Amino acid sequence: MRPDLHRRAAQGWLLIIALLVAALFWLLPRCQINSSVLALLPQQQGENIPHAISDGFTQRLDRQLMWLVSPPPEAGVAPLNDWLKQLRDLPELSQVEGPMDTQRQQEWGKFFYQHRNALLDEATRQRLTTGAQAQSQWILGQVYSAFAGVSGKELANDPLLLVRASQMAQQQNSGGMTLDQGWLMARDKQGRSWYLLHGELKASSYDITTGKKTVASLNAVKQAFEARWPGAKVLARGTIFYSNYASQQAEHDLSTIGAASVVGVFLLILLMFRSILPMLLSLLSIAIGALAGTVFTLGVFGEIHVMTLVLSTSIVGISADYTLYFLTERRVHGENTTPLESLKKLFPALSMALLTTVAAYLMLLIAPFPGLQQLAVFAAAGLSAACITVMCWYPYLSKRLPVGPTPGLALIFRWLLAWRSRNAVRIGLPVSIFLLAAGGMAQLKVNDDIADLQSLPAALQQQEQQIAALTGQTNDQKWLVVYGDNAEQTLQRLEALRPKLAKAKADGVIDGYRMIGLPSQAQQNRDLTLLRQRAPQVVTQLQQAGVSVSTPDLSPQTLDPRMWFNSVVSQGWRLLWLSLPDGRSATLIPVNGVQDSAAMGALAASVQGTGWIDRKTEFSSLFSQYRVYLTWLLGLAVAVIAAMYLWRFRLPHGLICLVPTVLSLAMGVAALGYSGHSLNLFSLLALILVLGIGINYTLFFTNPRGTPTTSMFAIFMAVVTTLLTFGMLVFSATQAISSFGIVLSFGILTAFLLSPLTLPVKKRGRKK
Repeated sequence: MRPDLHRRAAQGWLLIIALLVAALFWLLPRCQINSSVLALLPQQQGENIPHAISDGFTQRLDRQLMWLVSPPPEAGVAPLNDWLKQLRDLPELSQVEGPMDTQRQQEWGKFFYQHRNALLDEATRQRLTTGAQAQSQWILGQVYSAFAGVSGKELANDPLLLVRASQMAQQQNSGGMTLDQGWLMARDKQGRSWYLLHGELKASSYDITTGKKTVASLNAVKQAFEARWPGAKVLARGTIFYSNYASQQAEHDLSTIGAASVVGVFLLILLMFRSILPMLLSLLSIAIGALAGTVFTLGVFGEIHVMTLVLSTSIVGISADYTLYFLTERRVHGENTTPLESLKKLFPALSMALLTTVAAYLMLLIAPFPGLQQLAVFAAAGLSAACITVMCWYPYLSKRLPVGPTPGLALIFRWLLAWRSRNAVRIGLPVSIFLLAAGGMAQLKVNDDIADLQSLPAALQQQEQQIAALTGQTNDQKWLVVYGDNAEQTLQRLEALRPKLAKAKADGVIDGYRMIGLPSQAQQNRDLTLLRQRAPQVVTQLQQAGVSVSTPDLSPQTLDPRMWFNSVVSQGWRLLWLSLPDGRSATLIPVNGVQDSAAMGALAASVQGTGWIDRKTEFSSLFSQYRVYLTWLLGLAVAVIAAMYLWRFRLPHGLICLVPTVLSLAMGVAALGYSGHSLNLFSLLALILVLGIGINYTLFFTNPRGTPTTSMFAIFMAVVTTLLTFGMLVFSATQAISSFGIVLSFGILTAFLLSPLTLPVKKRGRKK
């Protein structure tokens, strides 16, 4: 490149940087920094379920909190009232529900009585359908039971005991919990009483900032409560506890690892160059890369996630590589060549290295994770800007760089000489790595289960098990969703699903389910007709048995969802009903003990307007699907690289150049087998980066204008800086991140060790 053209390019790049700075200041007020963990997950929902309904239920359920409180023996309800007051004083909670006072209990009974003909439970409906005899025998059993406590007043007001039957059905759906002084209570195997409280968050459970503050407040309140009431115990359940643990663990790991990586990279540069100028130039290219990455990410997505910013520390080492390649060339050959001659010499290798790395990151766009997609755009723009900065500015900025021989020249020369003269290295090392990779891959297992990517702390797992045992409600996040264009259509579809669910439970496909007991208008009319048909016969049979009852009032008692939702009887069930502004309605049916998720999907498909949501199974299936896609994509990429090598170098050297690429991928996978990790989607994503970064080392050795010793030192610096960033991920406590780091570290290290294999025979070990 002519000096005048290069000068114009440098000035043009300065103008572009100024525009990027202006764009950043313009975008920041108009965009946001997203801190929601939910935004990192794939946008997956049950088949055919409208997005608004799926999101509505998800956002509502993820705000819910539940506590089970066991007061000290003989302390009464005073600790419960104290805990309730402490929760209601927390500004992070929008509402907290505790006991049902006497007034509300009376309202509850009054509502059931006023709508007893409309709120017919399934058991009563079945008895009346069978015949009047079944219902009259059940009533007689209640009247003469020593434990039922049927009063004459109750029998006079409700001869068919419809209110009692509805209340018994409600109690069966409560998971075995009973009322104790207005509190819902359950007993454990040791006879200890646990009382239920329910709350709702003001903000989303997935907001990292507010979630951290809320969990800290709840923990502080819990510690103070247990200190005031020795012997009291509190169990808590809520999405916020899981999302906060995951986000804080990942953020802590990556920020700590990121800080250590940056410090390590700069210390290495100071040690090897013995000058502060290379460190400042590396910092400049990294800063400009970060600027470009932020602007492009905000421009494309309209936001940037905090985890994207944290993960972007992983590209620090790669951004510094371009600076190190150029500065190494200037340090060694600065006395004999001009800066522009050095740039011309390195331009083919630098441009190809940038192209392959950017292509590898852009391949991450295929992953269904918004966070990784943002990282792909951030890295592609950032690395491009860092490399262009080196090409445009560093021929001028590096003029004061100290000139001297390559550090460790003797060791580098011996290593390259060994590749030329010793079959033990030239043949033995690739063969040994091949055998080592084969051994590791033989131990490898494939596992797409999302549950294995994040281990939960024992304390949370223990609490979850205790709550499930006490309430009979698990936190499986498996639901049926029934929806319709209006409330009546939704309820009719729900009633069509009810017998199918009962059969699935009887067949052992599921252990249980919870379904609202609100009948459709059509069902209410059918029930009223059934009551009018059977009631005279039931009354006659009761009178013949010696029970004096009057004719029941069978006037219409129409009940609609609005009346039900605004009443006290919907407490605890409102979460399972959703009404959208456009009139569409939906109801959620939590299912536990699912033995066959596919069977539940087929069951949902058999009823129009019904969808099956199984988050864990859906995500695991999604991971498996994308893992297969990426496997084929990697195979295609390797095939393209092989064709390029064969076209450029012909046989047999083209195939020899392919060996480091193939063995680096194999060794990255084998390391998973040796470390006990499984192959999954994240492993394949790491292999893409191994391919994109590792091939850079081959490109520098195959550069016809380069010198082996200079290339070897530059590649050594590049691999160490890369390992200082990606390699540190191995120490993450999050399994997905740790396995990602393992694949990258061993894959890139293998690519480095085998890179001299790609040298033309006449250059192996030659010093220039």
